[in-house]
Amino acid sequence: MAIFSDRPAPASSRRYSPQYDAHHLCDAGLVPPPKHSAHTAMDPDPRQRNGRVAGLDEAWRYQQQPNLQKHHYEHSPVHISMPRNGVVPPPAPNPPRVRHDAGYEQAVRRSPQQRVVSNPAGVYRSGYPSPASLPSHSRSYSGPGSRPSSSHASDGPPLAPPPPLSFLSHVRNQRRRSSNTRDGQPKVLSRRSKLWPPEGYHKRDGLTLKEAEKLITRGASTFTGYAHNIKHAPEGHFRFFAVMDEESGTRTDRATFDHASFESITLSMHGAPSSRFPWMSLEQPSMAFAFGKSPGTTTLTYYIGKSGSLQPPVAFGSKVKPRKMKLINILERLRDLQMQGLQDEENFVQTYHFLYEKLIEDPDREDSPHYERALQIADLITVLSNPDWIDFSLPRYQVVAKFFDSHDEKIRRRFFHQLLLATELYLRIEAPVHEERAKALLLEQIPPKVAWDLALARRWLEHMSIERMALSETQSTFSFTLMSKRQQKEALWHFAQLLKWPNLGELNYILEEKDAYEKSIEDRSADALSWFTGVVLPGPTLPWLLMNTLIDCDRDTGDELTTLTHIHPNSGFQYRANTYWSTQCIVGKVLGASRGVRQAAGWIGPCYYTPELERAQCVVVRQLEPLDRLLTSYDVNSMHERTAPLGPDADKYPVGDYDLIVPNTNVVEDIIRIQKLSFNPRIPNNPNRVVSQSCDECRSGSKVFDAAIVFAFAEKSLPIRLRYNVDFVMAFPCAYGPHPLYHEYKHRIIRVDDGLAELTNWPARNGLSRTSARASRSRKVSPTVEGDDANDRLLVSRADMALSLNQPEPRIGDDSSSTSTPSDENGLVREVLVIEAFGVSDNEVFARAWCAQYGVGAVIANVRETCVACAVREAFAAGLTVTILTEGGSEKEEDRVTM
Repeated sequence: MAIFSDRPAPASSRRYSPQYDAHHLCDAGLVPPPKHSAHTAMDPDPRQRNGRVAGLDEAWRYQQQPNLQKHHYEHSPVHISMPRNGVVPPPAPNPPRVRHDAGYEQAVRRSPQQRVVSNPAGVYRSGYPSPASLPSHSRSYSGPGSRPSSSHASDGPPLAPPPPLSFLSHVRNQRRRSSNTRDGQPKVLSRRSKLWPPEGYHKRDGLTLKEAEKLITRGASTFTGYAHNIKHAPEGHFRFFAVMDEESGTRTDRATFDHASFESITLSMHGAPSSRFPWMSLEQPSMAFAFGKSPGTTTLTYYIGKSGSLQPPVAFGSKVKPRKMKLINILERLRDLQMQGLQDEENFVQTYHFLYEKLIEDPDREDSPHYERALQIADLITVLSNPDWIDFSLPRYQVVAKFFDSHDEKIRRRFFHQLLLATELYLRIEAPVHEERAKALLLEQIPPKVAWDLALARRWLEHMSIERMALSETQSTFSFTLMSKRQQKEALWHFAQLLKWPNLGELNYILEEKDAYEKSIEDRSADALSWFTGVVLPGPTLPWLLMNTLIDCDRDTGDELTTLTHIHPNSGFQYRANTYWSTQCIVGKVLGASRGVRQAAGWIGPCYYTPELERAQCVVVRQLEPLDRLLTSYDVNSMHERTAPLGPDADKYPVGDYDLIVPNTNVVEDIIRIQKLSFNPRIPNNPNRVVSQSCDECRSGSKVFDAAIVFAFAEKSLPIRLRYNVDFVMAFPCAYGPHPLYHEYKHRIIRVDDGLAELTNWPARNGLSRTSARASRSRKVSPTVEGDDANDRLLVSRADMALSLNQPEPRIGDDSSSTSTPSDENGLVREVLVIEAFGVSDNEVFARAWCAQYGVGAVIANVRETCVACAVREAFAAGLTVTILTEGGSEKEEDRVTM
């Protein structure tokens, strides 16, 4: 019935881009402003160079020399990266992001150097494309008019490429130092720098607060947690948030959106769509913070939010129903609202009559009619709170096209009726006569289910247009115009380029839409229609709509990949010679560290091919809940005190209570390589029985697999099972590092190639087990809401909503006080394992796989941006027991591009 057309989006259509608020990073007068000279970019004040901090000044001056270019150090273990320009407002510029071990090269040279083993033959792995080959955001899917030929025969390499001969020769001649292990326990490494204490200070000296802030906390990352009570939910249900005090556009731990259309994954009900304040997002945890800068990682804010109440029990006490309307009348009213809105209806009487004579009932029609918009808003909220409506907050209902393009007229009429009521409510709330503070207060009080109705109305008004066509004097039909179709096509093409889709030629041909015999791209599936309309609700559904649309536009995928769905987020698939994985799947989280793997809109790829799967096959990976404890409101509220750089508050801060930890990036033993991915199917009737992949019954019937990665480790094959769905948190960048670490933040340093494989009891040493994990997750269960309490709360909220627009009140913060206890009597984290995973990217993959095998999450810290001290403290903030240090792989690794 609906007719879809491709029309460029009008100039007035809303397009958002991330905006960041920068906080100044100065020490509020504790540190004098830097001076500039011809030799140093930022030289400390000479008055402070009295011999006490000369060593640190020398290191800092060495880091800040602007004439040190990258090509001067191509063969040096030291790499210095300087910012292009400062973007932070006065009084102090944003501190430069430097490599935190660069200033301590002099101290490193004093120790005997070990030979750095490299791989001159290269590694055949996927790599980042050169800047010249990176796709742009512009529409670039133009090409020849003929359809490209199918390439079923070119399936790529059947296995992961073998290691080079230089690697095999090194492994045969490698002598493992047995002195590093004793009774299965790896040797504890020390990375304490000789530059601490600084010159002029002794370990027994005590620092004043001003001195400690200058020498220890300047530029260090700080973490603050907030626990907010969830409105309309029972007592004891919280939303958790973590805020980094120094976040800015150039200093952040989250990835930027690669295209404007990808920003639809999040929605701020009031303000910018990708606000830096996570509590402003409709979806919780905020998807604007879901993806870290390194593929396969997330942010501390998103990770902390997962410990809160994700689906609190909220009862809807309203039993009010709207008036019955025909579908044609509903569509006619929607068209009028889109064309004119409510601003032209200055006559409140006219607005009143249409609302209460055709849509809803006025409960006070005889005594005091609801002419005021505030009262009309309260009545619309009451009607939409009826549980008979569609609850779009549930993921299974977030593919909107399944409703408005349904073949069942009852489903279509119900959807558009709900959409009309939500649109009437949205336009009344967004009326220009209302103050911004009043609207923000009202949106905070709206029940969650109604807030999702408002999100649907907002997305519909932004991306869809309804037109009426008269067929005769008595008959007419309605068509829908996809105002954002061109932008959605560009986003799909850009998404395919980022992931190096193997069949770009076919995709280019389909997106041109020049073949009259081809089905329209929006009519290929409900997911494709939802994507090309742009009516995408916020939350984790967008990545699946995008990927399924890409699969629908590639005929070579056949029917094998049609089972991919957001209902099973622990999924991925193999297509030709590549595999692609969701960021919610542990396989993608681990392989995200591989060379050349990209992260785009919730997907990770291209990753290794495996012969154990079909050429095109979907995979559901069996993954268990991690052993890490969930945080309580006490843990979140005490985060700032638990992770303070100086430790507990004191009058004096002894110098001996701190250590300067500098990682050793020079010793790299190239003995780890990925051999293959392994997938063993599981029989649902007997989960303890694992059968071989050659079983024809399992090939056709089994969809759940146990995943593992087989590594070549020192002349042996070492399989690592990816059992637990752990999280990897991207460390927040610090400045002016490295920073000293307070001695109470207990940690243990180990190398990925020397001792990690033998360490099997790390979770038990921190008191982690399957039993403790289940106990921490059981605390999230609370009693449901009784019906009477729900009715009373709804009546109170309606009264507050009616008054909020007329008499705006100051915003009252949530009561963050909590009487709950810490997660563990011995502390949330007893000790942090610091894994040095420098060298080739397979080292970091091995470290992540080790975490997935034993069920512990980790903080991923790139030492070029984050020092060891800040990374360890962030692990304590998140309640994680592992920190992985990396440099992002080796620049000598070659790409393995299979198209």
